[in-house]
Amino acid sequence: MAFTGNYLCTSFKQQILQAKHDFTAGTGHTFKIALYTSSATLDASTTDYTATNEVSGTNYTAGGGTLVSSTPTTSGTTAFCDFDDFVFSNVSITARGALIYNTTTNGGSGTTDAVAVWILAKTKWPQQEILQLYSRRSTLPAQ
Repeated sequence: MAFTGNYLCTSFKQQILQAKHDFTAGTGHTFKIALYTSSATLDASTTDYTATNEVSGTNYTAGGGTLVSSTPTTSGTTAFCDFDDFVFSNVSITARGALIYNTTTNGGSGTTDAVAVWILAKTKWPQQEILQLYSRRSTLPAQ
């Protein structure tokens, strides 16, 4: 029962107030998404990317894939950042969840600060299928 919900990581909430993350398209930080097995223990207390229980399989690279951000905007009283849809092409993996993390927090390189944890609706891509993660221009729950 490693994945129990979708979370904005608590450490990320603090780092936002410290101005350590820049989601601006083209000039902002680099964000990645990594996929994990059901054995991973990721939740709101996750602070960094980890390779522990990260998936492995055909056409999946450890560390995940790089997300492309649009500049943050608002809708009513909600602020959000919309990443482009991300595609892992022709993968053969079993994944239960995902972690979005920042590899350039506060302008530095080589960081792995956690941003959000997601549960995936489908868990198996056994025959070199396409796994597409959709961005729906909505906010993550503030759990």
